[in-house]
Amino acid sequence: MKSVISFPFIILLGIIFNSCQESIVAPDKQVVQIYFKYGYKNVLNTFDNIYQKDLVLDGTITVNFWLTSEEQNRILQKAAEINFFSMPDLFETDSTQHISDDPGPQKLRMQFNDEDNTVVWRYPLDYNNPQVQNLIALNDLIVSIIEAKPEYRKLPQGRGGYW
Repeated sequence: MKSVISFPFIILLGIIFNSCQESIVAPDKQVVQIYFKYGYKNVLNTFDNIYQKDLVLDGTITVNFWLTSEEQNRILQKAAEINFFSMPDLFETDSTQHISDDPGPQKLRMQFNDEDNTVVWRYPLDYNNPQVQNLIALNDLIVSIIEAKPEYRKLPQGRGGYW
């Protein structure tokens, strides 16, 4: 006896297979926990797997967010290179310079294994200080990783600006 597969059955199988391809990928384990507040209201928080983007006039938007193992390794490598876990808790502002629009305190906390360090700074900084240069290099690396991620690129652009 010859079996016949009906057209609706084929459609149903196609829908099932297609929906399986769109399943959510589980995040990589966050071996390095990061809380990074930068700019005015931008926050990466891998303790809670979220990212908050400052949309200026439109408030903020918060989305699920995590780092891949490769991204975490790049950050950890830079942190080790600059001795982040030995940096002071606070970098003072450069009192010889003034800025007209202060974004407030910037904060980077990293926790990895038994190491945990939080560094806070305000602008303007003394860019002649090698530790400040190292901190800014780590800051720039993390921001570049965030902004390269598809999750970030899908977020709306901020409207307006600070002055």
